[in-house]
Amino acid sequence: MPPTTWTCYTSAGAAAAGQSNIATTKGVRAVGLYMNDRGNETTIGHRRWILSNSLGPIGMGSTSGYSCLMTIGGTGKAGKAFAAWPPGGDVPLEALTVEGSIDAVGWSIQSDTINLAGAQVTVTDAGTNLPVTVMQLPANYGSRYAISFAPMGWSTAAGHTYSVAVTGTTTKIAYDVHVVSCK
Repeated sequence: MPPTTWTCYTSAGAAAAGQSNIATTKGVRAVGLYMNDRGNETTIGHRRWILSNSLGPIGMGSTSGYSCLMTIGGTGKAGKAFAAWPPGGDVPLEALTVEGSIDAVGWSIQSDTINLAGAQVTVTDAGTNLPVTVMQLPANYGSRYAISFAPMGWSTAAGHTYSVAVTGTTTKIAYDVHVVSCK
């Protein structure tokens, strides 16, 4: 809710800010912060809006010290059964360690159609079961259903392939995350 006394204030800009993820840094750097979402472990709302099936069109505004990414109220129709972060496939470790590790906030899965209320998550690495803590996340942050799961006693590392399996839902979810290093 920017005050009308701000330099360059417009009502359209104020309305867009009300539909946006907001950060106290430049726009490009802010995207990594939104995806890690440190400090929002109970909702992981910034990340979930970005991964939402309804995302788009988007807009980003930035100054030298602040930015906003318009994500709320989109009309996109991605139609994906679920979205995960990190997603299946090759994922740079550096994308998971912006301003800290994803392990502190948790990995996430969200869906508009798969009820994750009874979800049980198994993560394995080379056949070894890795313990996780699963937490239900509230609705209406870009998706109807969402969970997070955080490593217990292990850390996400480059050179490892993590197999994620979700059971206890009407639709089974399974994918592999291969963490690579870009250094």
